[in-house]
Amino acid sequence: MSSCASINRRAANIGADLLDELVGIGGRERDEDQYEQLLQKLAEILVIERVVNCPWPDVTTFLHEPAANPGGPRPELLVSTPDGRLVVEVKTPALFKHIRARAANAVQLPYRGVVPLDVAERLAQGTVTLPRDNPVLDFLRDGERKFAGFREEPNTTSLLVIVWDDYIYEPISALVNGASGLLTQSSYSRTATGTAEIFPNIDAIVALRHLNYFVAASREEPLIDRQNGLDFGDENALPNVLFTLPGARPIPDFVLDALRAYPHDDPGLRMFAEYNPQDIVFWI
Repeated sequence: MSSCASINRRAANIGADLLDELVGIGGRERDEDQYEQLLQKLAEILVIERVVNCPWPDVTTFLHEPAANPGGPRPELLVSTPDGRLVVEVKTPALFKHIRARAANAVQLPYRGVVPLDVAERLAQGTVTLPRDNPVLDFLRDGERKFAGFREEPNTTSLLVIVWDDYIYEPISALVNGASGLLTQSSYSRTATGTAEIFPNIDAIVALRHLNYFVAASREEPLIDRQNGLDFGDENALPNVLFTLPGARPIPDFVLDALRAYPHDDPGLRMFAEYNPQDIVFWI
C-alpha cells in the first residue's frame, strides 16, 4: 500500500507494522464489527501518513504506539524533535448503526439539552436519531488517559484526531454546542462536585471528515474528488475542524496545515451550516 510505504520512508518500520496490522483484520465473512476495525486502522494510517510527512527537522524520530511508562497506555504516535514532542491519538467511531438511523428517521438530535426527546418524537411521528456525544466523550477520556504520562514533560503537546464521516456537524455539535457541549462549561458530563469535566492533557482536537471515502472505496464506488480512499485531497478539498482546549500548548502550524484543520469558529467555516452546531435536523 502506497500510504504505508510513504510512512516507512520517513519513519522506518512504522508503515510496515501498520500494513501487517491492516492485513491481519479479516476472516469473518460479512462481520460488521470487523469492517469497523478495518476503517479504524485505515484512519490511523491516514493520520500517521499526514503527520510523519510534515516538514520536521532531519533529526526527528517517530515512535509507533509508545508508552510513557512501562505497561502504560499507548497512543498512536510520538514525534520527538530537538525542540519538543508531539503525541497523537486517532479515534474513529462505530457509525454504521447510526448511519442507518440517519437514513431511516425524519428527525435527528445532534446533541442533548435543547429539544426534549418527546418533542422531537412528536415532530418525527416516530423514532428520532440520537446524538453520538457519548462516543465523543469516550474519545476525550481515553485521549486524556493516554496523554497523561507524556504530558509530564513540559515540552510535549498532544493532539487527538477524530475521524468522522461527511456529517461533520455531529462532532462539532457534541463538542461546542452552548447547551451541553463537552468543551464548554455547560457540558453534560459533570464531576462529583458538579463542575464540567475537563481534559487538561489534551491540547487540541481535529475532526476529520473522511470515513465516507473509506466506505465508498471499499465498495468500489466512485470517489469523485479523490484518487483512492486514503487520498487526503488537496488545498481545495473541504476543510477539517480544529478545537483548541483552554491553556493549550501550541500544535505546530505545519501539522494543522497538513490536516487541513481550521478553527471551528473561523468565520469562513461558520458561514456554512454543516460547520455549526445544529439543534435539530429534519431529513426530507
